[in-house]
Amino acid sequence: MICGLYISLYFAITSKSAKMGCSQLTRQGSAVPPTGGGKKNPITVVNLGNRQGHGSKLKGSVDSLIFEWQETEEEREQEGKPPLKTRRIILEIDPDSFNPDGLKAYGIELIADTEDGYIIGASADLELSELQKKIEKFINEQYGGNKVAEIWEVIDGKKKPELILSPNLFAELYEKWLAIKEEQIYTVDVGVACVGTKTKLANYPKFQPNETNDNFTTRVNKWIQKRQLTEQEWEEISWQRQDEFEEFIQFYQGKIIKGFQDDGGELGTARLPDSFSCRIQILGKGLKDLVENFPYIFDVSEPDEFAEIIQQKDVSDTDSPSFKLEAPELNAPKVCVIDSGIQERHSLLRAAVDSENSRSWVPGETHKTPDYVSNGGHGTSVAGAVLYPRTIPRSGNEKAVCWIQNARVLQANRKLPKQLFPPNLLGEIVEIYHEQTGTRIFNHSITGSVPCLTRYMSAWASSIDNLTWQRDILFIVAAGNLPPDGRIGFTRLSAKEHIGANRQYPDYLLEDSSRIANPAQSFQALTVGSIALNSYHTPPYSSIAQKDKPSAFSCSGFGIWNTIKPEVVEYGGDLVKDENTPPSIIIRNDVCPELVRSTLNGGSAVGTDKVGTSFAAPKVSHIAARLAAELPNESCLLYRALIVQSARWPEWTMANDVDKLHVIRQIGYGLPNVDRALGNAPNRITLMTTGERRITAKQAHVYEVKLPEKLRSPGEALEILVEVTLSYKAQPRRTRRNRRKYLSTWLDWECSKKGEDRQSFMNRVLKEHDAPEDAEKGDKGFQWTLGKRSKNHGKIEGVSRSAGTLQKDWTVVNSFELTEAFSIAVVGHEGWNNDPEASVPYSLVVSFEAIQAGVLIYTPFVEAQVETEVQAEVEIQSL
Repeated sequence: MICGLYISLYFAITSKSAKMGCSQLTRQGSAVPPTGGGKKNPITVVNLGNRQGHGSKLKGSVDSLIFEWQETEEEREQEGKPPLKTRRIILEIDPDSFNPDGLKAYGIELIADTEDGYIIGASADLELSELQKKIEKFINEQYGGNKVAEIWEVIDGKKKPELILSPNLFAELYEKWLAIKEEQIYTVDVGVACVGTKTKLANYPKFQPNETNDNFTTRVNKWIQKRQLTEQEWEEISWQRQDEFEEFIQFYQGKIIKGFQDDGGELGTARLPDSFSCRIQILGKGLKDLVENFPYIFDVSEPDEFAEIIQQKDVSDTDSPSFKLEAPELNAPKVCVIDSGIQERHSLLRAAVDSENSRSWVPGETHKTPDYVSNGGHGTSVAGAVLYPRTIPRSGNEKAVCWIQNARVLQANRKLPKQLFPPNLLGEIVEIYHEQTGTRIFNHSITGSVPCLTRYMSAWASSIDNLTWQRDILFIVAAGNLPPDGRIGFTRLSAKEHIGANRQYPDYLLEDSSRIANPAQSFQALTVGSIALNSYHTPPYSSIAQKDKPSAFSCSGFGIWNTIKPEVVEYGGDLVKDENTPPSIIIRNDVCPELVRSTLNGGSAVGTDKVGTSFAAPKVSHIAARLAAELPNESCLLYRALIVQSARWPEWTMANDVDKLHVIRQIGYGLPNVDRALGNAPNRITLMTTGERRITAKQAHVYEVKLPEKLRSPGEALEILVEVTLSYKAQPRRTRRNRRKYLSTWLDWECSKKGEDRQSFMNRVLKEHDAPEDAEKGDKGFQWTLGKRSKNHGKIEGVSRSAGTLQKDWTVVNSFELTEAFSIAVVGHEGWNNDPEASVPYSLVVSFEAIQAGVLIYTPFVEAQVETEVQAEVEIQSL
């Protein structure tokens, strides 16, 4: 039996009065490995049956590629261009079978891979000797050659620029490549891979039969030395690549933009374990050469422009409220508002603003932190929504729930200066506020104007993931907005264009052009969309959405790799249209949320004249601040889990004719509720892990919730809503273009089935040598709403709860279907990091709620957990 020791972990019962609960019998051990295999792709099967034909085709492609490289190098030498010691190669491979990390066996370095079966590689061997040897072995049916059947095409690295260029740049530049203005200076964001051929650590030694402990220890120590050398090698390659990259772009008068300081104090690059990213300026001819020939590049995109819905003229209260805001407690949580600045002396904000730590990153205005945006400001309204998530009091007084910190990054025209590369900018903001003032909650209502890319994680989003991995912080990010009128770029259509093309609301929110904006796809941020606050109809005008339905401008999911984004929604307003064809689309105060307004440019202190996901996100930051105040010693992973656990779909989603897959894409898990997040009710109990829980790949932590006997009585026949949320984080690696390789370790959760007892569940989840053969038979699973995998789905087909780092699912069960205990396992899986000691933290939250009114379950649950605590302690003592 592996890892068969019983240990005591803790669930805590969420309550405003009592946060610590009772211990639960928990077990940890090695997880059952996922089953693999399956049928081979038909193309690969054909290739195996036609070795001569397929091998000859690949040989021809390789010969042509080598000849092209030789010609290109001669031309470069004649033109005086920078020499290329390494060349780019693209392989089309079997996406189901070919392991990109095995590319080094062909003498090719893996630069990046895509989910649709393309690999960007780089070869320092301009004869591709190892690849040619493998092809010969394949043709001659020799050992080591069969994998060549999974290489479908060998392609010149210049032939598929769409794998490197963003869709907007591809449409704007590459189709006019010959007409590119060679002497014009372009500003672009670039990603460069820097792992080398050692994409993974060597496998950890396995204890061999009859091996002595001393011998095994010696082999482990050698492995540790190799690991250290490999990590040093990755670091050296990274700096070497940066030198090569800078030398290449400098030939074309290019430079890395260092930041807002012209003295170049910063290096200007954002670094991850496998790559670095930066913003550069370069001549058009240099950009063309970079995209076509620099071998280590995997991403070239245009700088994001901030997109915000322009509000109508002030139709707001003219009288300033007499309400008085009192300063929060000195140790109250801090929320950093990364935005356009804040009117810090505003009567509704002044007492809560941490003005001593206000900063500006706007070039030329680093001494100015106010909100200069016209028509009521932007950051001022965002800060106000953190403090006043519903309505703004007109009289009386109230203590602020948190401190507001002002990190100004937007100019008065709502633009993010191009000198500010978001990954570096966020890194510096977090460094200042988290390290110096202990800030853990960051409100990020700034997004790009076009749909996020889905083939790889952007530098902006991955920087949020990396900062979150490194520190105990939470980014709350807006989902992004559709423009009411007029498209943005080539990929973001307006609401008016959609309606004019007969794509009706809310279906047009499911179009690719309505996808969430960068960096809302971040795996480890909490992304917030918008729903309508009110319905409006006064001919000829009417609101596009009805109350509680997705706002007509709110960007939808799925996110990258089919993750559920946005996870939650809040009230951000709506758009209004008339009856013309196509309609005119406007904003009216009747559908706008009430917000604090900046009065620096005149106008009232409070208004209903703006809409957007920018003002939905800070309302969720308010809940996070409330949780941080109530649970100051717990992790941000728990805050994120509790927010999502508290979210519910609005009533309209319960109708039979509503497509639930559309619902999950448009509003995620729904509208969070601060009372559910903070506490319990007589008919509801929430249990949560407390403190730091860490798990490694191939490991499982099993939790057990003792269920009250009264609840399980066949005579009761109660309907119980069961909700489970897992929140975790892992280290990102940007060149990997699927979830399992983007994260160092990925997790999912499993629960007991109907009638499944504790031992059967443990046998099924843990790797038990003495488990009975029928351990997985005879039990029927609960009908979860989402399910663990999109192919093994729950009630909703086409979505998986396990896709992201925030995994919620829910079901309604009959109480008599529950056994004495409800078991849940958190299971770790290997991502890009195969170090067996690499662990990731997580939080787990479980709720039980009686659907029938008047059924009390809180007290029986608490009593059952106390009983379990005594049993668990006795069992531990007896081991």
